[in-house]
Amino acid sequence: GPLWNQEDDDTRVLPHRGRSRKRVLVLCTGGTLTMSSDPSAQGALAPVQGALTDYMSSMRELTDDPEMPEIVSHEYIPLIDSSDMGPGDWAVIAQDIATNYYHFDGFVIITGTDTMAYAASA
Repeated sequence: GPLWNQEDDDTRVLPHRGRSRKRVLVLCTGGTLTMSSDPSAQGALAPVQGALTDYMSSMRELTDDPEMPEIVSHEYIPLIDSSDMGPGDWAVIAQDIATNYYHFDGFVIITGTDTMAYAASA
């Protein structure tokens, strides 16, 4: 049989606690998704602080559909190339999830692909 009953509203991980939409926390360490035209690099693509947050806030499919969850994004400062990340960085991500666990219904971690498997294990 199915793992969950679609008609049973009690299958949510966390109730909305009076909110009309679920909430998802996006934690971004850097990587390709943070690349944008950087004026200080003569317009070349480079990691740009705030680029991902700006891009996501302009995505109508995320903002105009009331069925979509509320997206809260946090970009770490500075953005880190994933090949420069280590256990301390992964511990910060894990701690940030633990700290925010009861305030969000889900989490998305955006990182470069060089050490993604290590970050996922944290």
